[in-house]
Amino acid sequence: MPNRKKNKPLKRVTVTVDPDDYGAMDQLARRSDVSTSWLIRRSMREFLQRHRDDRPIDVRPGREVA
Repeated sequence: MPNRKKNKPLKRVTVTVDPDDYGAMDQLARRSDVSTSWLIRRSMREFLQRHRDDRPIDVRPGREVA
């Protein structure tokens, strides 16, 4: 996973998430002794690495992640 350069500022975003999903992320972050924000950033990087091959992802309505 690429390391962020210390002099490169982070970009703040606001997202609306399902309360149960946030709760699960928060619990995992607490168990892992990291912040929820850190865990979400890490998850985003892993997602982007999995989809770095230029193919579109399936975003049709009703398609849930298993």
